Amino acid sequence: MEGEKTKVYTLFGKTWQVTKYSDGTKSYEWDIEDIDYKNYEIQKSSKFAYNFLESEVGINIWPPNQGAPAVKPWGSWYLALNSTGTWKASKNFHLKSSLGVSWYNFKFEDPNQIAVKTANGLEFQDFRDDLNIADGTATKSKISASFVNLTLVPTIRSNDGNFRFGAGGYAGLRVGGRGKFVYDDADGNKKKQFERSNMFVENFRYGLRSEIGIGEVTVFINYDLNDLFQAGNGPEFQAMSFGIYID
Repeated sequence: MEGEKTKVYTLFGKTWQVTKYSDGTKSYEWDIEDIDYKNYEIQKSSKFAYNFLESEVGINIWPPNQGAPAVKPWGSWYLALNSTGTWKASKNFHLKSSLGVSWYNFKFEDPNQIAVKTANGLEFQDFRDDLNIADGTATKSKISASFVNLTLVPTIRSNDGNFRFGAGGYAGLRVGGRGKFVYDDADGNKKKQFERSNMFVENFRYGLRSEIGIGEVTVFINYDLNDLFQAGNGPEFQAMSFGIYID
């Protein structure tokens, strides 16, 4: 083939030949006792990898005693669906970027607390003080928000790729939000009440992200640098998420 280059190597009486072709592919021939010549062709590896759909699952938390009810980790789910591209600068350094949608859910530890939008901002009230709700027993109370995010994470990898560490950042635009309250009325019937609005969650979010991967499992941590709620309309604190995804 035109443009091919061949090199022959010998070690301890064994000989092998490597042929490199103009299109970047290679073939190998081994001369080993009791084994016939075998040809293997390896395609030139791409510097860019793309994963159309990658899912993440985790937990959201916010700091206690900051003017908002404590949240229950189990039930405050973080979910994300991303399209991910990775630039393989070298064996030990990759640059990962992703575009996707994530959902913040914050489930209150005390289901009697309900988030209410008022003219003065977001207030957390005992549902039994709300005259629009009949007597009953609270079972679930939470708020949620969804974002479209762009993430960039430079990553250092071991030679075999079984260990990875990355640190980078993200920015997001809010595309949805609501409050949800579930209770059993005096007759034992389940009732649901929704506040379909932004719940005064900030329209933009940005923060830091770190990842540690072992094998096919990667653990991530997201820490927002901006407040979760709009200034003057809610408590002042940053939210945090952590979880896993499978490569």
